[in-house]
Amino acid sequence: MNAAQVKETLSDQDIFSLLVEFGGDPTWNGVIVSRTCCHNPSHEGKHKLVYYHESKTFHCYTGCGTMDIFGLVQKKMDLDFYGSFKYVCLKFGISSDSSSFSSNKIDTSYFEKFKKKEETISLDKLPDSILNSYYDLYHDTWLKDGISIRSMKKFGIKFNILDNQIIIPHRDMNGGLIGVRARNLKQEVVDSGKKYMPVYWKRKVLKHPTGAALYGLDKTKDFIEKYKTVILFESEKSVLQLDSMFPDHSIGVCISGSSMTNYQLNILKKLDIDEVVIALDKEFKEIGSDEEKFYAKKIEDVFGNKLTPYFKVSVLWDTDNLLEEKDSPTDKGPEIFQTLFKNRIFI
Repeated sequence: MNAAQVKETLSDQDIFSLLVEFGGDPTWNGVIVSRTCCHNPSHEGKHKLVYYHESKTFHCYTGCGTMDIFGLVQKKMDLDFYGSFKYVCLKFGISSDSSSFSSNKIDTSYFEKFKKKEETISLDKLPDSILNSYYDLYHDTWLKDGISIRSMKKFGIKFNILDNQIIIPHRDMNGGLIGVRARNLKQEVVDSGKKYMPVYWKRKVLKHPTGAALYGLDKTKDFIEKYKTVILFESEKSVLQLDSMFPDHSIGVCISGSSMTNYQLNILKKLDIDEVVIALDKEFKEIGSDEEKFYAKKIEDVFGNKLTPYFKVSVLWDTDNLLEEKDSPTDKGPEIFQTLFKNRIFI
């Protein structure tokens, strides 16, 4: 099978799974949109890499331009065209006819590139004095979203008056400060795609690899191990909403996106727990739709395959249209959350 035939063989789900593997945190709404993993580290960059089904091409809107799947793999894996062709064929179990390629392009060391290299991530500790720059004020936006002042105080939420930002400290599981993010409230900043962003302190960006930690774990670890259960949310807000609704059952953490990294898996394996509950934002409108099937497959690929060897795994899946599209399971209050939790699906 030649390169053109291989591209025609691949489904949108195949493309989606590859982007998940590359740390692109893809989403799907008619087209697949991913972080620009073509030129950024995993789980970094903006969602400006788009896959177009009809042409079987990607387009990176921040510099790389148009490429096919082999071009993307070349950039991400640092391979030549032959190497990227073989990589794709091996990953998806496609029989390839390599007779059109010269054998002198590779040596046996080439196959070492298929091995998943374990990146090393350093989480530098930041001085807590950084947070003295902000105020112990609690914005009405989050109060209306069902987050209590008690919970905001517990998780160290502050406010930046000058820039009109809710300040969200991120800590490792032992409580060390590793990053600071802001929820912008200026509409023009939100409209520019910067609803959430790291903050700056003395000309230094307080950014950390969010995929190397679980937000909130330093505050919820005791309850998680008490009930032997952890709930994985996409955002910090959901962790605070759960804590506000059920302060004695605060078992949520945030994975900072819709994918889970191996680092986060390793953190979970260190906890004394039996069950992991997946509670992602709702990404479909109707049960039985292509969108619902697509995201169900994503749950299986991204979470189920990683977690089921170690834990019981369940999913909060809205089968009764209790949530709107893009809602978190915590957005509609305690009664709906309890219903979703009671009816969770085990995989």
